[in-house]
Amino acid sequence: MEDIVVRAENITKEYKLYNSEMDRLKEAFHPLRKCYHKKFYALNNVSFEIKRGEKIGIIGSNGAGKSTLLKILTDVLNQTSGTLETKGTVAALLELGAGFNPDYTGMENIKLNATLMGISQSQVEENIKKIVDFADIGDFINQPVKSYSSGMFVRLAFATQIFSNPDILIVDEALSVGDIRFQQKCYRAMDQLMKDKTVILVTHDTAAVTRFCKRVIWLNHGEKMFDGDTVEGLQKYQEYLINLAMDEKEEIVCFDDDKESIGITSGEVQIGNIPNVIASSGYKGNGNAMIIKAAILDEDDNVVDIIEPNQKIRCVFVIEYKKPIERPILGLEVFDRLGNIIFSINSETLNVRLPQGKGIVRYDLSIVVPELNQGEYTISPAIASGYQEPHVQMCWIDDALSFKVPPREYDIPGFFYVEKGKIKAYQIEENK
Repeated sequence: MEDIVVRAENITKEYKLYNSEMDRLKEAFHPLRKCYHKKFYALNNVSFEIKRGEKIGIIGSNGAGKSTLLKILTDVLNQTSGTLETKGTVAALLELGAGFNPDYTGMENIKLNATLMGISQSQVEENIKKIVDFADIGDFINQPVKSYSSGMFVRLAFATQIFSNPDILIVDEALSVGDIRFQQKCYRAMDQLMKDKTVILVTHDTAAVTRFCKRVIWLNHGEKMFDGDTVEGLQKYQEYLINLAMDEKEEIVCFDDDKESIGITSGEVQIGNIPNVIASSGYKGNGNAMIIKAAILDEDDNVVDIIEPNQKIRCVFVIEYKKPIERPILGLEVFDRLGNIIFSINSETLNVRLPQGKGIVRYDLSIVVPELNQGEYTISPAIASGYQEPHVQMCWIDDALSFKVPPREYDIPGFFYVEKGKIKAYQIEENK
């Protein structure tokens, strides 16, 4: 049996909402216990298990219950009902300010945190240099933390938690405060120091979840919507956000703009060699337009699935409009096999105004393939109406097309394989 370090069963957190303080008082002293409040569930019967060594991402919109769940996991809050079991020490990096005394210096807070976690004095002395070096805040380590910037604070907080050698590390949105170099430093540290430990990561950064987590839990209005594979979970979450945006937006009124307008080429256009779209994960959008055919063509109009960097290709999409659309936007996103977005492009970013969409229209989007590294990639096309911001999604298909970039001369990591460049060497003579 695999080692379970977190087991949550039917976790519920209920709050009582009163319209006024008077209603709270009336309820407290009413002889018949009349109810003057409304119930609000920050979490409602949430259950899951986490095994030792798992890296879990928790996703969801603001107000979904993510932070409430983390506070329950770290004993900051008590659940209204349900049971929670954790095995091992838990370290948490929650919102800024949590766990630190603002009047203490950084060094004093390091020692305070170690005491609270039951770390011996000898271990504290052993870790202090590592923490100070990692946080890299210089002489501010001996200043009260209330004088720190948000970036300095999160540096010290993260270093303190990760070098406490916890069995479970919980990281909320606090990492988003740091600069990109420090964020990368934190992820490398989690890869190295938490290799066999459990990490629970809460973030709106889907790229970070894709890179670091093999499993996601999606919360929405306090309920668990999904628990499983990261790529599948992010696709379902993205579909939800698209549908939510459509519900909130009315039809967009279009105005003249300064983008280059293009017309529809007259005459016979061949679409017979363009394969029908296979939407394995379904269609997303309001259905006012549908992507019915899609293909990658080379310069000789051949359908291709093996592409060389710097090759000229055309991504061809056949759209069926269910009603006239005054200002359509065509776009696509390219993903690697792990679901990382490699690049995006659309008619807005190309500064092109598409003509009114009606009936069946074929679009040819021509690009030069960037210096992609070897591997497998997918293309997710979309057709929307409006502007870059705001717009309404009419049809989006995950992974409608796929292609491969063949092996390069050297097997090196990274999204891109840069082989064009120059290096010059200059001999520096020492002063005699």
